[in-house]
Amino acid sequence: MLKFPFYPSLFSLAHFGVLCISLLLTSVTLSTAQHSKLKQFLKALPEEIEVSLQVNKEDESLLYAQNENKQIPSASIIKVPILIFLFMEVDKGSLDLDEKVVLEEKDKVGGAGMLRENPDGSSFTWRYLATEMIRISDNTATNMLINRLGRTRIQTWLEEEGFKHTILDRLMMDFEAIAEGRQNFTSPNDTNRLFMGLYNGQWLTENSKVEALFMLKNCADNTCIPGQLPPGVEIAHKTGTLDYVRGDAGIVFGTSPIFLSVFVEGFKELTEAESIIAEISRIVFEELEE
Repeated sequence: MLKFPFYPSLFSLAHFGVLCISLLLTSVTLSTAQHSKLKQFLKALPEEIEVSLQVNKEDESLLYAQNENKQIPSASIIKVPILIFLFMEVDKGSLDLDEKVVLEEKDKVGGAGMLRENPDGSSFTWRYLATEMIRISDNTATNMLINRLGRTRIQTWLEEEGFKHTILDRLMMDFEAIAEGRQNFTSPNDTNRLFMGLYNGQWLTENSKVEALFMLKNCADNTCIPGQLPPGVEIAHKTGTLDYVRGDAGIVFGTSPIFLSVFVEGFKELTEAESIIAEISRIVFEELEE
């Protein structure tokens, strides 16, 4: 007796296809309902305001995204991959965080931070420089770290890890580079991926991961993501500020961790952008804590 392979009927295939589409539409409907408050808030913003954001759960599943792959000038949020790369070098034994480095006049730049106020010849550990890079976004400390680690090496790592929108193309406060069109960039998707990889131990040993997160939990700028959250909620994050971009990205440690990256453009005052980010953070937190 001849046996023929089973081929589903055209009706079966069509029925299966309809079922898949139905399930997909159901999923989209549930997702839309879950984030209705956030959608309503974003829709009510002035037309000139542009918000780019991404929200992920602890298992890295996507909760909400808007303009998530837009490449945006990163401001000081570019300091997050610098921090991760620093601890990668520590884990490889290529750098000792307790080693001291001498501050020189050529290292000093303006903008955020107080390291430049120290006299030439002052010495600091790499750990201290990393702490200040995150805590008060110290630009002098950041540049010293970039010069030690190698800007090209950091950028090569970012490319190898598939971060398509994140570019470290200049030092902090390098106005000559800016005039040449060289800028640092990232996106909400890339930034969330950086924080998810850090949290899930993708690149670092447990000790380095814990210390890096500790530094990020001590970011002194609490006007954005932490701004409207309940007291006592831990947040490991890094802010960034330019005249035309205000951003904050990190991990909110609620009942379960939330990964959140938000960038606001088109604002008239920084306080307006900060209020928008804080409100987005509150809405997301409250919906997931219910």
